[in-house]
Amino acid sequence: MIKASWKGNCFLDFFNNKSSYGNVDKTIFKSKSTSPYKLLKYTHDEEGRCILPILHTAGGLVGGDLLEFEINLQKNSKVLLTTSSAQKVYGSVGRSKINPEGIFSKQKNLINILDNSHLEFLPQETIIFANGLYDQIFKVSISETSSFLFTDLVRLGRSSSGESIEKGIFRSKLEIIRNNDIFDDWEYVDQIELSKTNYESLSGMDYKPVFGSLIWICEKDFPKLKIKELVGNIKMIFKKSDNSLSIGILENGISVRFLGSSSQDARKCFFCIWKQIRYVCGFCEPKYQGVWPLQDSMNY
Repeated sequence: MIKASWKGNCFLDFFNNKSSYGNVDKTIFKSKSTSPYKLLKYTHDEEGRCILPILHTAGGLVGGDLLEFEINLQKNSKVLLTTSSAQKVYGSVGRSKINPEGIFSKQKNLINILDNSHLEFLPQETIIFANGLYDQIFKVSISETSSFLFTDLVRLGRSSSGESIEKGIFRSKLEIIRNNDIFDDWEYVDQIELSKTNYESLSGMDYKPVFGSLIWICEKDFPKLKIKELVGNIKMIFKKSDNSLSIGILENGISVRFLGSSSQDARKCFFCIWKQIRYVCGFCEPKYQGVWPLQDSMNY
């Protein structure tokens, strides 16, 4: 067994704390974390949603690093969780005489969302440097009256410097389970592996280095007509983009894929979709607060 070069963990427990003034319920949290995780200043929007950016202070991951992330949303809470910078995965293959084949850096994420709670987990992109090996797992448990929005962006190599992923590999597995009193129901399972073969294949990424996923799982009884309206609005966004985009309708939600050459384009596209999701949910419109930076206008 290979010992982790750096093991960091972060535990977040969010809960509703009714304000003593006005009618707004505020979500607050308790936390416990070790380096390299650092929690930055949190804020609230007009709906009492807790907006929390997280920083990885080490600047990147090397082979053997292990990060563990646990998020719990107690009843009646709303959370926007993001990161303050891109996650960098440095090269591992060929760097060590002991392990010339390289060692994966890993991140394990456990998320539990209780009744009438809503989590938006919108981290910035993961950049896989040449020969970087990275494996991430997300296990999400959600109640019937709650929702989960997740975006995942990955860039293979630093293409602006002429670098590709070479012998690097990106792996990701997402499992979402709906909990109820009788049995647990699988809402969504997604498993991806990206490598040089996928990057160069005409039926794969076709030399486009940026791949993105947006997954939204809504409440069990969310109106189907509203999902249909949402899909129509998203397809209008697609028409204004030069990138490769697709959308799938899930039993309770949607799945969007992005393929292109610009991380900025992906963020802008996902931001527009995020606004549409907030709209059909009856939530306030998301605003630029510097925690999900976009260099240009966010409106198509």
